[in-house]
Amino acid sequence: MGPDLEQTVPLIEVLLYGILNPATIVVAFMVGQRADDKSKLMIAAFAGAIAGCALLYVATFLRLWDAPELGRSIAGVFIVSLVAGFIYAGVGYLMKRKTD
Repeated sequence: MGPDLEQTVPLIEVLLYGILNPATIVVAFMVGQRADDKSKLMIAAFAGAIAGCALLYVATFLRLWDAPELGRSIAGVFIVSLVAGFIYAGVGYLMKRKTD
């Protein structure tokens, strides 16, 4: 049985789930640190967004916290996570150690 689908989705929750998701932050930052070119930051952001959405879906499926709107708003969370993940990947890229 999947998450409950509701008619209304609070946009502030979609923004917060997308921006402050720990899986998005960690995965995008770590993949951004391993990127050897700036063009690969979008791949890092995509990986972070996928990880963040997967974590939120599992947490909602297992009912670990009260987030029943997530089933309907996962597309919005993915888009917000993609944008936030690009920023986190950029920070990771800028903070990596230079080995020249």
